[in-house]
Amino acid sequence: MAIEKKELKSHYACIPNGTLEDPRLSLDTRVLLAFLLSKPEDWIIRASQIRREFGIGKVVQQRIFRELERAGYLERKVLQGRDGRWTTGIIIHRESLNPL
Repeated sequence: MAIEKKELKSHYACIPNGTLEDPRLSLDTRVLLAFLLSKPEDWIIRASQIRREFGIGKVVQQRIFRELERAGYLERKVLQGRDGRWTTGIIIHRESLNPL
């Protein structure tokens, strides 16, 4: 069996092979990470939206986020909004902050 790879000219994500092959990540975590890395840099990550998009519950979504955080792909930052309120923001990294 062969893998066909046509040249892509638009609407594609560039994801390092090491990221998609990271043995610390389960299959569903890799899929969600690829989905997040395909979004524009200014896309705001909302857990409720991800749960709806993937048809998963809160427990599964939280497990995936913890897995990404432990492996170094997800970083949580406390940010102050324009309204002065503090929230936790999520940053997704293309490569792990904790390489193997």
